[in-house]
Parts: sequence; structure tokens; C-alpha cells
Amino acid sequence: MTDISRRDFLNEAGGTAAGVALASGLAQAQDSSRKRPRNILFLMTDQHRPFAMGHVGDGNAKTPTLDSLAASGMSFHRTYCQVPVCTPSRTSILSGRYMHSHGVLQNGYMPRKELVTFPQTLRQNGYKTGCFGKLHVNNRDELDWDELDQGKIVRKAEFPDMLGGTIRGDLPLGQPAPFPLERHKEWQAKENTIRFMRENRDEPWMIQCSMNKPHPAFQPPKEFWDQVDRDQLEVPSYPEDDLEDVNPEHLARMQQRKLENLTEDQVRDGMQGYYGNLAFCDAMFAEVVAELDRLGLRDETLIVYASDHGEMLYDHRLWTKFTFFEQSVHVPLIFSCPGLVPQSEISQSLVELIDLFPTFMDVLGLETPDSVQGMSLMPVLSGERDQHRDVVHSEFHFGRSRVTMRMHFDGRFKFIDNGTETIPELYDLEVDPREITNLAQVDEQGARVAQLTAELREWSQQDVVQGLRRRRRQE
Repeated sequence: MTDISRRDFLNEAGGTAAGVALASGLAQAQDSSRKRPRNILFLMTDQHRPFAMGHVGDGNAKTPTLDSLAASGMSFHRTYCQVPVCTPSRTSILSGRYMHSHGVLQNGYMPRKELVTFPQTLRQNGYKTGCFGKLHVNNRDELDWDELDQGKIVRKAEFPDMLGGTIRGDLPLGQPAPFPLERHKEWQAKENTIRFMRENRDEPWMIQCSMNKPHPAFQPPKEFWDQVDRDQLEVPSYPEDDLEDVNPEHLARMQQRKLENLTEDQVRDGMQGYYGNLAFCDAMFAEVVAELDRLGLRDETLIVYASDHGEMLYDHRLWTKFTFFEQSVHVPLIFSCPGLVPQSEISQSLVELIDLFPTFMDVLGLETPDSVQGMSLMPVLSGERDQHRDVVHSEFHFGRSRVTMRMHFDGRFKFIDNGTETIPELYDLEVDPREITNLAQVDEQGARVAQLTAELREWSQQDVVQGLRRRRRQE
């Protein structure tokens, strides 16, 4: 991780139109009295690695808009999702609850109607709510959103060269999209967000502008594929026995998808497509932020950026998510709001994505429902406190084995309970940031492993959701 100064932040942000608008919008507001915003613009992507952004040192990431938001606000560099898979993670964000407390264990599950969410709560308090792009949470649309549009699907019958959303080693891992920019759901989400802002400019609103990418298919519009310098992409290297002392499900998943023994060209195809996807998302966000400025709403809008989970991108020779390695469970988080959030601040506080719900309520002066398990970040945003959490937790349910994995991370030691049939994992990120050496079998760590196993299993039994969990067939 690379920390940079306020001057470096602003210099990098100033290189783009979006950066100038975002940074200059805060120049005078920084010293003024703090005020409550009227609106919330929640920008979101799917599967964004924690530090795949220009302002934290990833030269492959073309993210001038996110860099500008970071320059105008506060970045949280140790934020963790509660489930490293789409629907359960997004349900945790919406409800402010852990997976075992909302019951959505996998992508095939639907949340209960009784679950209280932040868009529902805002709507009940007079806010117009809109979600444009990927929601991936079903069964509650009429409760949460005044308007929901997830975009039109492009059919493979129309474009045979289109790649699927699940990458496989017997297909290209990445390539330019065969259809025009306007057919991408990201472009549609941007257009709908701008329209909704224009139509509701005179009343308070909350918009979730949510991109499908950089999630597979790693197939961006060609102009964004071409932005990535393929020769600069570095194929990750790990010891040959790297996965021998971790949960065997990870390797089994790669074998099932024929993702072993890839060539360097195949890996670079996937990496180029991933970074092209990310550049495309950033460009769509730039248009949304520019419209917010044009409408004169920037000073009264809290902008938040986050992702539901990360992407392995061949680290540990793995792809996609489903693990508690940093690249999968650690996510970016940025807050920007003139007069409320200081400029170019970096927080090293441990944060969970369930903390977004109570933070939104706190920022707007609304009461947080009792059902929420998250903790408001407002004391950190306001500078009243440097620390937020002592520990962060995450969970993941393997459908085939019907085993739930659980993670406990205190900022240094990451412990993973893989269930009773598989060895646990323990990593000291202070000396082993790449998480190569599993310390769980080391005699000196026996007491720590026993204690954390007991704590995690006790934690997972708190506020367990009751009743049937309904499922649906995934499209």
C-alpha cells in the first residue's frame, strides 16, 4: 500500500476535468462549519480490488475520477466486505447486518421482506430513491426503490463473441467487447443516474449508481481495452506449494473452471480486460459527477464509493473472489462531501461495509434502526476519533460442502476458520503481507488458534436469522 501526500493527491486529481471540479469545490468549504448534505450519491462497482486505483500507486489502474474523489475527501484503506460474493455482500450493505443475521448465504438466496434496509428507511423519511445498474438483490424492489433499472441484457445470440460472466480457462479470459458502448449496462446506469438527478434536483434523493464491472466478463469497450498498457502488466508469482495448506475448495474451483496452467498471455488477457473494465467504470462515474456539478448539487451531496468485494486476478493463482485473501475480502471506500469530510485524508481504521447504513443515517440526522449491526463512521469522518473497530469479520458459505468459512482480522493477524474438516489458516500480515505462510499449525500459535476458533464460532451464533430461506434459480 502506498500513502501519498495531500499535495500529490491534488496534483494527480488536477490532471482531469473531474479532478479540478472536485478539488476546487472543497477549497473554501474546508474551513467552514460542517453541514448536513441533502442527497447521497452511492457509487458502486462489482469486484474492485482494494488498491487498484491510481492514487494508491497502481499504475495499471486508469481511475482519475476515483483519484479525484479521494483528493476531495477521505479514503479508508482497511475496509472489509462481510461476504466475498455478490448477493450476500450486497444484502449486508443494504441491511447493515452480517450474513448469518440476514440469511442470504449465496447468490441464489433472496432476503426476507422483514429485513430493514437503508433505501427503505430513507424512502420512509421522504427521500426519492433510485438504483441504476447492478443491484443483485431481489424480492424487495417495491420496498426500497422509487425507481430501479438494472439495464438491458445483451444476448449472445446477437453477439456470438460475447464472453460470459463466469471466466473459464477454455475461453479467452479477456478481450474487447464486440458491441457498442451504449449497449453496456454501465453506460445505461450512468444515463439513468443523470436523468434521475435532473428530474429530482429540487427534492432530497439517494441514488445507488452501481456498475456490473470490473466483474467478468473482462470485456470492456475497445477504447478502454486500449488504454491499458499490456507490456506493463506483471503476472503474479507465488511458490509452487502456495495453496497446499489452505482451504482445498479454492484450488478445486480453479480446476473445475479449467483455470490451472495458464500461459502468461492468457493471464495478461484477463488482467487487461479487468483494468479496461475499471477504466470504463471510472469514465462513467466522471460523467455522473460532472452532471452533479452542473446541476449545482455538489455542495449538498455526500458521494460514497465502494465495491461489494475484490478480485484475485491471478494472485495465489486464483481468479474471482470466494476467499479471505486480501485481494478478495478487502475493498476500497471513499467519502467526499464539501463542508463535512476533510480533503485528502487517509484513514487506517478497520471498517466493515455494514458501517455504511448507520453512517448514512448519522450524516443525514436520521435515527438508525435497531436492527443495524454496523457502526457509524461519522466520528472518524469528523476527526473526533482515529480508530473505529478493533476487529473485522467476514463469512462465506460453500454450497457444495455446506460449510461456512469465517474470518477474524485485528489489523495484524488474520484467522480463518474453515470448519471442522479442513485446517484453519492464520496469517501475520505485518511480516507476511502476501499471506503465503499459514501459521495455524505452528506450535507457538496453538493458543491463539484455539481462542480465535472459539470466538468466531460464538460470534456466528449471535442474532442468527430464523425461518426459511427462500431460493430462486439464477439466470
